Amino acid sequence: MAFERIMCTFATPAILLRRSAYGDYDLIVTLLTLCNGKLTAIAKNAKKSRKRFAGVLEPFSLLNVSCSDTRSRGMMVLQEACLENPCAGIRGDVMKTSYASYWAEMVNIWLEEGREQPRIYYLLRDCLQLLESGAIGNEALSIIFHLRFLSFSGLSPNLSRCSECQMETDHITAPRFFFELAKGGILCEGCSAKSPTRVSLAKGTVKQLLWIQSNDWQTAGRLKFNPAALNEGLRFLEKFVVFHLGKEPKSLIFLQDLRLAAQ
Repeated sequence: MAFERIMCTFATPAILLRRSAYGDYDLIVTLLTLCNGKLTAIAKNAKKSRKRFAGVLEPFSLLNVSCSDTRSRGMMVLQEACLENPCAGIRGDVMKTSYASYWAEMVNIWLEEGREQPRIYYLLRDCLQLLESGAIGNEALSIIFHLRFLSFSGLSPNLSRCSECQMETDHITAPRFFFELAKGGILCEGCSAKSPTRVSLAKGTVKQLLWIQSNDWQTAGRLKFNPAALNEGLRFLEKFVVFHLGKEPKSLIFLQDLRLAAQ
């Protein structure tokens, strides 16, 4: 019996997370799509095509794409890609590029292929556009991205009460708390113990992170961070993500080195 190839074509908004060369003329692209989640496709002849893909398949570009899935063992094929927003202002700034690269790598590592994730799609799309516009500072925007991404992924850090005795953080009198990465939550002074996965956080930092968690992200974007809380909160969230990913994204290492050099 002859093997029947069934062609399924679909169109969807998408964000280009990464691309890599494949042979002399093709590109392999990883997309975060609105309708089909993360997917990988081959863009045939993308390197030499002047009509279909010229200047379109750039990192962080917001696209409308059309893909074909043969439902066999072959790779999905990118048929068309129309540019919605090139986000060129990101790629022209090394710091913004570093933040966008880190978010894109985080999404790529964390998400399963083919699982619809509309909230994460809209989060990344909106944060990329805000990053390009500069309406919110890079560090504050990254904190918002982390907290929303973790919430949508079911891994929100517990910052409201001690993970052991359940005492609310408002009732903890110590000026600094300990966050246990392995437990995913705050520990009060009485419940904390020395641990390689323990992170120290000032009470003011925890309060600002809690405020962002409890407000919509547009409102959270108007929060004026204390510089010390901004730096400490961002370092904490990056450690939290690395712990749960089980690996440190290469783009995060570069971003942290770049921030250190800029100080």
